[in-house]
Amino acid sequence: MDATTSTCPEDDAKPLFRKGVDYEREGLHYEAMRCYKRALKLDPNVEKNIADEDLVSRFSSMDTTGDENTVSDECEDEYDNKEDLFLRFQRIMGPQICFPECTQSTTHFSDLPFELVLYIFRFVVSYNLDLRMLEQCAAVCRGWYLCARDPELWRRACSKFWPSNVKDIVQYNGSWRQMFIERPSVLTIGCYISKISYVRRGEESFVDNSNGRSFNVVYYRYLRFYSDGRVVKVQSDDHPSKVVPKLQTRESRIRAPYKVYPGHYRLSGKQLFVTLYSEVELPRGFHRQLGLDKNNQRKTTFNMVLEISKYKSKHNWKLRCTDYEIIYKNSVNKVMVTKYDLSNNRLPPFIFSRVKCYGDELHVL
Repeated sequence: MDATTSTCPEDDAKPLFRKGVDYEREGLHYEAMRCYKRALKLDPNVEKNIADEDLVSRFSSMDTTGDENTVSDECEDEYDNKEDLFLRFQRIMGPQICFPECTQSTTHFSDLPFELVLYIFRFVVSYNLDLRMLEQCAAVCRGWYLCARDPELWRRACSKFWPSNVKDIVQYNGSWRQMFIERPSVLTIGCYISKISYVRRGEESFVDNSNGRSFNVVYYRYLRFYSDGRVVKVQSDDHPSKVVPKLQTRESRIRAPYKVYPGHYRLSGKQLFVTLYSEVELPRGFHRQLGLDKNNQRKTTFNMVLEISKYKSKHNWKLRCTDYEIIYKNSVNKVMVTKYDLSNNRLPPFIFSRVKCYGDELHVL
């Protein structure tokens, strides 16, 4: 070979690697892998060298450009309302996630592979589906915005709630994120709270019946939903600041004097079907009087149908009870059903309240 045409292996590796990047953007993953393997065989540090060259060229262009070039760059980078922000950032950033502000001797976050970054973001979401925290990560920089908008993260979140109906993505413009936000669902990074308040008259006086005592009764109902289909209802007169932190994990730490009703839920369109249970231990010898088994307990089942709606323009923040019934056994061991008329909206709705401590546990999505 002629000496004038011979090149260094490191110089041949860079064009091959860049060609592989172009193939990957076009969706030709097989051809891209072939170029990557050939480039890494010629120079194992080709990816780092290309990243360093791009970083130096960016900083040098920022230092040497004058006012005229700055104006032209701003015009070129001007946001177009018609262009999707995700596609625009992809065009600007390329394969690099982000760039260090200054030279570092340690490994920078931008050196991590894209697949590993997505795995870290899955821990951010966790099994509680804290997509709000994912949106906050998207505000860090353009690269993190691309990672937080990755369709795979939102697809996994959607499959948690609708495992058999994920094909409905078509009606949400093919966006998993839009489907998760707009489709009726329950929020698992907080607690739904309903405040009950009424006035109860006290014992009438024998002296003056016109000035009897009145009591203002206030108590709260809490609904805590989990992404695995379980739900816990708690009824207490304590302030939410005392009760809500105890519902952080699925293994509830709430005990007496609180009334705790575990159960499960099921989604169907805008309707949420909730089934709750309450078991009462019978006194000794009581099962003999009723003709029950020795280990039998009196179980009460509460069936609720809740309608999911908006609350102050916020999706899925309001739950209104449309149907409520109680199934129990009476004193002669006969199954009884009590159904309540809710046509006059007697029960106040549940309003969602986000709880920060619910996202503290790191569990992968």
